[in-house]
Amino acid sequence: MDFKDSKNQKLILGFLIAGLAVYLWHGRIYSKNSEQLNSKKMQYEAILTNLKNVELKARSFENLKSEYEALLERYKNVELLLPEEKQIPLILTQMHQGAQTSGIAIKEITPKGTSPVSFYNASNFSLQLTGKYHELGDFLSRVANFPFIANVSSVDVSSSANPLVKGSSGKESIKANFTMTTYYIKEEERLKKVQF
Repeated sequence: MDFKDSKNQKLILGFLIAGLAVYLWHGRIYSKNSEQLNSKKMQYEAILTNLKNVELKARSFENLKSEYEALLERYKNVELLLPEEKQIPLILTQMHQGAQTSGIAIKEITPKGTSPVSFYNASNFSLQLTGKYHELGDFLSRVANFPFIANVSSVDVSSSANPLVKGSSGKESIKANFTMTTYYIKEEERLKKVQF
């Protein structure tokens, strides 16, 4: 190659200028933009990762929400058996209807107070009934079918009249004393619905 030839000199000068231009472009423009590009790429990947996490959480949230709704529905069904407050009028109405339907006579109802038990309270009532044996059984079966939980305990059954004795009516053949317990949820234990 002849360096004295003007064509070669122009060619070499062109390569040097092009190399210098590439060097300056790389050093001044490309490097800065490359750093920004890498920074933006890292931000993009972080945003993409966060977006995927949010999508997973959203799916999980929807599953949790549907599970919560199902459990809340089950709770409402159970709540009917365990009311949120002491419902004396309902208890008395149910006992009166049960006694009338079964034909037994309620002689005495005595409230015995309320006692706390874990997340609920228990209300005790002492009852005295008179009637026939089958009427008592019918009444107790109606107590078992009350629309709330009611337990019968301390049952004491005795004869109150002898139908074989002359002058006895035979209508009231037994006398029953027992304790009936109903339950209701404590105020601080009531379920509060979560708003989404």
